[in-house]
Amino acid sequence: MTILKDHSFTTSVFSIPILFEPISRRLKIYSLPENHLIDRFIEVVKKLAIEKKCDKVIFYVTLSQQPIINAYADRYEGMIEAFFNGEDAHIFALFLDTDRDQTSLTQLEKNVFRLVHRKKGQGPSHRFQLPPGYFMRWGRKDDVYQMATLYETVFASYPTPMNEPDFITKMMDDDVYFLVVEHKRKIVSACSADLMKKFSAAELSDCATYREHRSKQLLSYQVAHLIPRLKKIGVKTLFSYSRSISAGMNLVNAKHGFHFGGRMIKNSNICGRLENMNIWYKAL
Repeated sequence: MTILKDHSFTTSVFSIPILFEPISRRLKIYSLPENHLIDRFIEVVKKLAIEKKCDKVIFYVTLSQQPIINAYADRYEGMIEAFFNGEDAHIFALFLDTDRDQTSLTQLEKNVFRLVHRKKGQGPSHRFQLPPGYFMRWGRKDDVYQMATLYETVFASYPTPMNEPDFITKMMDDDVYFLVVEHKRKIVSACSADLMKKFSAAELSDCATYREHRSKQLLSYQVAHLIPRLKKIGVKTLFSYSRSISAGMNLVNAKHGFHFGGRMIKNSNICGRLENMNIWYKAL
């Protein structure tokens, strides 16, 4: 991955990959070193995080690794079923700034949660239809300028630089599948599946629709067609992180039979601030 200013990049500590995401001031770690190295590993990771002005470290661990990471993490945030090639991932967070480790839910978050669970499972994928005048297809490299404009317009900030056409092009080269919906030959909605081949998992992400085209189930239609494609290529689990204050994507996940896996505190810099993100997963 090319290291660009404020862009995500990967380094390693004791041969363990560390994903830095400066925009959201966080690190992600998907494996642990041997037990005798864990103290030193955590020490080096914390030092690197402080140097890069990141104040949240997220660990994805197996059930057997939970007792190890419990000694270092501040909070258990949730789980994704079958994430590690069929084995569940348990998500822990280490906060390096106490201001980021807040726990109280707003009334809006509670309202979204109640609404979503009332709607859960009410929309089987075969019922989703595109309105007249809309057309869905797979994203292409000649779409990247329209897609960048879509993301620039919809989000005041975003964990990755989706407003840059070159970045989207690179994503397409790196096992990210995009679906787009057009209206009058203009892209008005898009989503992606970011494949994690090492784990046989994929993240449903980069979901955006222009305001004037919302409430038409465009994203639900896209997800309904994305799931069979992922099954066909061997993905075991599709997961998603959705803004806890926004009903939109939480409803899409619930309607498609995703399960709620937990909540990640002040996790993503999206729409101009760090927001809590709900974890959703669907075993395929």
